[in-house]
Amino acid sequence: MKKIILRILVLISFISAIIILIIQISKTKQVTATSVENNVEPKNEVLSVTLEPEKPEIDSKVTDWDLILVNKDNKIPEDYQFELQTIEKGNQVDSRIVQAITQMLADARSAGLNPYICSSYRTPETQVDLYNKKVKQYKALGYPQQQAEIEASYWVTYPRTSEHEIGLALDIVSNNYRTLNEEQEKTEVQKWLMENCNKYGFILRYPTDKKDITKINYEPWHYRYVGIENATFMKEKQFCLEEYIEYLK
Repeated sequence: MKKIILRILVLISFISAIIILIIQISKTKQVTATSVENNVEPKNEVLSVTLEPEKPEIDSKVTDWDLILVNKDNKIPEDYQFELQTIEKGNQVDSRIVQAITQMLADARSAGLNPYICSSYRTPETQVDLYNKKVKQYKALGYPQQQAEIEASYWVTYPRTSEHEIGLALDIVSNNYRTLNEEQEKTEVQKWLMENCNKYGFILRYPTDKKDITKINYEPWHYRYVGIENATFMKEKQFCLEEYIEYLK
């Protein structure tokens, strides 16, 4: 009899343990379900980021006086004004570039070189005369009038479209070799100027690989003042003036 009672008690204990386990499992499921119900899934929010405008690499503006673009497509404004000042050998330039050109020539000479200014500021009348002479040269070679004018403009540009007329350009050659041709680039003067002119605010205005842009033949003697910062930036980027103006716009 005792054994039967003991077995019954063991069975009751076992059943009780199972009931308790079932109750615990049930509670666990309820807690989990509640957690899921109360859980708010994160929204896929798009972060609003205000991008700072890209800072320009240089602060120059196309309206700066030393960046005036004068070429076949951009004539000198009728109201353009500037003050001329005479430098060596009667040459005249815009008074604002006197210090720069004077220092550049002085430093070249200190380096044992002999630069010579063969052309600087030109009056509109002088530009007309030079252009007409170049046209006649091409006509003498058999070119018809219209074609002669086009060919001439690659060397002496049309009146009112020359930088010489605004006093910011100079033709500088070696005093030992004054011929205006591509051989000029081989002179020590041009080698020095091409390497150092940017330090004084000048650029070689008509590079050999930019003819399609400038519409002027290669002139390894024509230097244009644009300011030291601009000249240095243009040299680094290998820009001609037309390209630089587009970059700044």
